Amino acid sequence: MEVNERDVIIGLRPRKDFYSGKYIHRGAHLILKNSKNQILLQKRSPHKIWNPNMFNYAAGGTVSDESYKECIVRETEEELGIKVKVKELFKIKYFSPHDKGFHKIFLAVSDDNLSYEKKEISSVKWVDEAFLKKDIVKNKADYTPVFIIGIKKFFKLQK
Repeated sequence: MEVNERDVIIGLRPRKDFYSGKYIHRGAHLILKNSKNQILLQKRSPHKIWNPNMFNYAAGGTVSDESYKECIVRETEEELGIKVKVKELFKIKYFSPHDKGFHKIFLAVSDDNLSYEKKEISSVKWVDEAFLKKDIVKNKADYTPVFIIGIKKFFKLQK
């Protein structure tokens, strides 16, 4: 879905058009925690156009003809094989030369067994918050820029 600089819908556009960085899109992303207070990271497939082989949110995707919430619920089922009740947290704006988008971040808690989509995700792992806070600084190049922005904001909101 294409939007303008204020996140107002313009209309639908083929996904490949957004890879140029000329158009603005919407994205929805999930911070998934378990009962041990760990956060799930997914490592993006090496076949992805944006940020291949980088760690990212547990699930996420580009919003098409749906709401941010509908998108993240659908993506979580498709990518992780689980149904979750999501809580909307906040929206961030990320504009780079090759990717322009508004990204809504959601939170869910689940201990369900995952069956992740191997063509989308190389691997998944649960990490402690303390580890993640240090690792996004120490190994910044291993994480997608949108993830770093969003997870830092999430950690600040928890204080």
